[in-house]
Amino acid sequence: MAKGLDVGTMNILSARQDASETVFVQQRNSFVEIEYSDMAEQMLSRSEVLHIRKDDKVYVVGDDALNFANIFNKETRRPMQHGILSSEESSAIPMIKLITEQVVGEPSFENERLFYSSPADPIDSDLSTLYHQKTLESMLGDMGYDPEPINEGMAVIYSELADNNFTGLGVSFGAGMTNVCLAYYAVPVMKFSIARGGDWVDEQSAQATGTPVDKVTTIKEDDFKLDFRTDVGGVEGALAIYYENLLDYVIEHISREVDEEDVEEGLDVPVVVTGGTSSPDGFEELFEDHLEDASIPFSISDVRQANEPLYSVASGALVAARSEEEDQPEQEEPMEAAED
Repeated sequence: MAKGLDVGTMNILSARQDASETVFVQQRNSFVEIEYSDMAEQMLSRSEVLHIRKDDKVYVVGDDALNFANIFNKETRRPMQHGILSSEESSAIPMIKLITEQVVGEPSFENERLFYSSPADPIDSDLSTLYHQKTLESMLGDMGYDPEPINEGMAVIYSELADNNFTGLGVSFGAGMTNVCLAYYAVPVMKFSIARGGDWVDEQSAQATGTPVDKVTTIKEDDFKLDFRTDVGGVEGALAIYYENLLDYVIEHISREVDEEDVEEGLDVPVVVTGGTSSPDGFEELFEDHLEDASIPFSISDVRQANEPLYSVASGALVAARSEEEDQPEQEEPMEAAED
């Protein structure tokens, strides 16, 4: 048994294989703080709302956090910002630990292999991903796993480009970052991240329209389409404008970073886009339109979107974990048997 884990700014997802089926577990990577009372504690426990109490505060965590934020007119708080652990959030580590434990569960046996997503260092920011990566590694190790980081863009290629010998350009549009990887036969030639993603789109749209960020996020996730038929001035119109700006920004950096010397002459590869930010209808077509005008030193055979953009990175991490597991000696005994 092995597992894949996508540690995203907006969502945390795990993937495991159960016979012929891949099973995913998901929680929103956010929390909201409310005042403690005995009645509130009883109601939350009775409703099975994921929460923890600390002093005179209760923290509602995961999927329920956004609902509570909208009800109480509060902003959710995030353990992660810009694709990595937030340095501005004092509760970041305990909150992300709680959410991750709910998503990934206990290992089936001691040192079960687990590949977890980690972004590359962004090329448009001085942010470093090292602290984030090593903190997650330590946390998952303490849970009993044998963790291994996998570049988020490479996970996309493992998940979506098996039919092309794991060769192509994978672009994962997350909430905090956009991760890019070009690979030949599962060997990464170029990988980097950009410090913009869905959160940037939401924040800019909120600022432009005077709407709370969480409200903008809810609108974006509720049947928003990139069809440019929305009246100018509304939230959906602002979202369309900043989505288009994000795509131009990402493509501009891809054009800059691709080293022509590293690209095989006559290379013709597919591009696959994924990530929660790529979910709106029309995203794939808009990205393809913008790529046609870009100066990229290789040919693009087609642009495709992952069948399930939200699950793609976790799925790719699982593919990598299972591939390595198959090359290792027989697994250890299950933890329950070992304790007897």
